[in-house]
Amino acid sequence: MTDHSISPALPGATDPPVFTGFDDLVAWSSPRARPHMSRGGVIAAERLGGVIDVVEVLSSTPRSIVARCRSGQRSVVLKYFRRRDSARNASGFGYLRAKFGAKVLPGAASVLAYDDEARVLIHEDLEVRPGRRYSAAELLRWARSWPDLVVPATSTTSEEFRASLGRSDPVSAVKGHPGALPSLGLARRASITDDQLRDFLDPALSVMWCGDMNPANFALDRDGTYRQLDGEGTGYCDPALLVVEARLGLPSAPDPGTIDASPSPDQWNEIGNFLASRWNVTPERESISRLILASILRELAPTRTDP
Repeated sequence: MTDHSISPALPGATDPPVFTGFDDLVAWSSPRARPHMSRGGVIAAERLGGVIDVVEVLSSTPRSIVARCRSGQRSVVLKYFRRRDSARNASGFGYLRAKFGAKVLPGAASVLAYDDEARVLIHEDLEVRPGRRYSAAELLRWARSWPDLVVPATSTTSEEFRASLGRSDPVSAVKGHPGALPSLGLARRASITDDQLRDFLDPALSVMWCGDMNPANFALDRDGTYRQLDGEGTGYCDPALLVVEARLGLPSAPDPGTIDASPSPDQWNEIGNFLASRWNVTPERESISRLILASILRELAPTRTDP
């Protein structure tokens, strides 16, 4: 829970809150978050090489607080993870996957500094503004870029990612498939055989993905490539899951309200064909992925239509 009793220091800047000093952001945070945010402010100031004079809250959710910290013309992005076991529990979305995922995902915002005890990451600032809206053409361009935003799950960096999660959370590692997308824990509830599930969770057939279907967490760079902002759901999955997401028009997207005009079903299907061709996805793997995605949506987003 967040304490909003202190108003933003800049007139009119209420959404998102903007403060003229980091201490005001700490005071605005919940009592439980304050010591961790204070530590994050120290680390951010060290990276910036000066006093933080402006702080902009980019998001505040039950899972995290994200803030842009400026010192003069320089800036970084601070992300604090609220969950107390974030630095030792890799079973779900969170700190460990974001920390290690930044090293493996192509174009990911770099982690410049971190503090495991405070559960704080300091990222490079890609200067993305919150609240951006997306046209159909922009969505299709982004989806077509997905093959450039993943790496094989058997690559050296991917194996290092899985090993890092296993060392940080050995308990979860022995229970399942360390490094798989966290939502795939729900795959066992889908109507598929054990053999099919085993194949689906096979790194040899998989790619490393950020686990994020929110277009707002990707930024188009000057060279025409996309940068990735949020890796807290990083893990491996059969790319057939991404093909199905495209064919169905992003059923896992968290905020359809940011989309001005959705592509037509035919346009999404064309993207699905393109992705399936790039990743050599078979119709059988797509069918299994539809069942798994349906089970995930029933659990995590029951108000959305099942595939």
